[in-house]
Amino acid sequence: MKRAFLLFCTLGVSYLLTAQTPLPDSLKTQLEKAVTDANRSQILGDLSLYYMGIDNSLADKYGNQMLEVGELSRNRELMIRAYLSNARRFYEFFGSQEALSKAVVFSNKALELARSSNLDDLTALAHTFVARGYRTSGETDKALSANNIAVSIASAGKNDSVKVIAYISLGNTYQARNEKLLAFRHYLTALDIAEVDKRYALLNNAYSSMSDFYTSLGNYEKAKDFAFKKERLERANNKLYDLLNTYNSIGQLYGLDKQLSLSESFFEKSIALADTVKFDVFKLNTYIYLVNLYLSNGQFEKALAFFKDHKEVGDFIMKAGMDFILYQGYGSMYTYVNKLDSAGYYFRLAEPGFETRASKVSRYLFYGAYAYYFRKKGEIDNAILYWQKAKQLGEDVGSLVYLEGATGNLDSLYQMKGDYKNAYLYSSLNYKFKDSLQKLSKEKDLLSLEIDNENRRKEREAKQQEVELERRHNIQYMGMVVAIAAIFILLVMAGIFRVSTNTIKVLGFFAFIFLFEFIILLADNQIHHWTHGEPWKVMLIKIILIALLLPLHHWLEEKVIHYLTSQKLLQGRGKNLVDRLRGRKKVDLPAENI
Repeated sequence: MKRAFLLFCTLGVSYLLTAQTPLPDSLKTQLEKAVTDANRSQILGDLSLYYMGIDNSLADKYGNQMLEVGELSRNRELMIRAYLSNARRFYEFFGSQEALSKAVVFSNKALELARSSNLDDLTALAHTFVARGYRTSGETDKALSANNIAVSIASAGKNDSVKVIAYISLGNTYQARNEKLLAFRHYLTALDIAEVDKRYALLNNAYSSMSDFYTSLGNYEKAKDFAFKKERLERANNKLYDLLNTYNSIGQLYGLDKQLSLSESFFEKSIALADTVKFDVFKLNTYIYLVNLYLSNGQFEKALAFFKDHKEVGDFIMKAGMDFILYQGYGSMYTYVNKLDSAGYYFRLAEPGFETRASKVSRYLFYGAYAYYFRKKGEIDNAILYWQKAKQLGEDVGSLVYLEGATGNLDSLYQMKGDYKNAYLYSSLNYKFKDSLQKLSKEKDLLSLEIDNENRRKEREAKQQEVELERRHNIQYMGMVVAIAAIFILLVMAGIFRVSTNTIKVLGFFAFIFLFEFIILLADNQIHHWTHGEPWKVMLIKIILIALLLPLHHWLEEKVIHYLTSQKLLQGRGKNLVDRLRGRKKVDLPAENI
């Protein structure tokens, strides 16, 4: 039942994790200076996302202004992007069923307008938003259909950004359907496109997806590999706001891997960086991850004390209109520390909000937490009642994990009650779901092997491509050497035969240009290796290199051409060579032999 509180934590402020924008004062300053509708719309979208949960009325105000800018511009692209931006902010606020409904409405409006405007890239993008709505609601068949359309449209186009988003969204849907091999293949396709394109945003999204995928397999080492790739990418591009998220993600991974000290150290890095960039509200995420860490390791008293000491977290959740989730959190924690009167008080406060405003997944976890409270209190009938409600929601969302948990608890509760008939019924169902999960677990092990084979195959192909590329380069280098040697031979031959001075000068000019450009070409790769491609270092070394080579080039060219045009080769050894070309010199015979 610890999972109930863990979900409470993510639902309360998870949408902040997507806030990649600067602080609001900076955004407002940019908004005042914005001169184009596109720029104004982008900034309004960032502001509406930032204020979601902090001040929902202000978030709505900026979201509506963005819609107005798009509408008045009559620019179809701006209008569609305004709908998608509003859909995104409500999707991030997914703890509320009302927010999910609004996100779906905006997604469908964007799709309808993109279709009617024949904007293929935006149509594909809108399909991924529609798929997200279906996926969140547990309608994975409809999500898969929308995703396949998105991938089909994106693949026919040339926009790598849309392709990466479409493949990642399709991978997410296959994840929701427990079809992990297909999910992996689509994440890998997105990663391949991003690595060829090399744009920051695409690589960052692809690395996140791969890290999340390996986390779902329990392969935390691989997940950490991709998380650290993200960290290096963000540092290289000075994306400090993104780095806040990545520190938290790495902290979570170390927590899952039971490396608690490392987990805490990365959460502390996140807090320190948030202080540095003056993004105090972001620290609420990290505080909640620390509470999760303590709960998942059975440190219930420490978790409760930490949560109470950071009242700003609760204040934030209340302002976000998610009071019922806050009450559930307190109810769960008080249950863990056996303060059942306080737990009951908070659960009763939470129940109306969950019944009327929460999503199905949120309600499932609330029912499970409330049932656990009743079980500890000895109220078996109430515990059964709420596990029955949880089981129904597990069926609605099609989750084997939820169904296995609900039936296992119902089996235990009916045994405690002495109702062995129902206990046997739920025991049978529990074994059925458990068996299905075990099969999935075995499939996951096989999947891990297939993924390793796929990775090895990809590495082999990459090495083969490197070898082939090196072979092609070596052939080209050899061709250049032969060509340069040939042109210098021609230059020498020109000095041997009686060729015009201008011809020798032109031939010499090109011969030395080829020679010194070839030297620079050979040095170029080594320079980039030494400097790691840092522009100022590359430029400095090249300036020094050119400063040395250019005078040498002119001096050597002048000396060689002067030597050749002075006919010294012809005077010294040329006649002999000409004679050799004509045949052996006749030998004078003695007179008496004539």
